[in-house]
Amino acid sequence: MKTNLWIVIIVVVGFLGFLMGYSTPPFMHSGMFSSEGQQAEPGAAMDQDAEEYYKDLLTDEE
Repeated sequence: MKTNLWIVIIVVVGFLGFLMGYSTPPFMHSGMFSSEGQQAEPGAAMDQDAEEYYKDLLTDEE
C-alpha cells in the first residue's frame, strides 16, 4: 500500500512538473517572470514594410 502511494505521488508530481515547464516560457518571453525585474514593452516591434502591408490590406477592396 505504501509503495503504491509513492508511485502515485511521483507520477502526479512528474506530470505537474511537465505542465509547469510547458507553460512558463510564454510568461518568461513576455517579461512577467524575468530575473532582471524589467517589464517587456507592450506590443510587438514592427518594421516599416510590414506596417505598410497591413495598412494596404485595410484599404484593399475587391
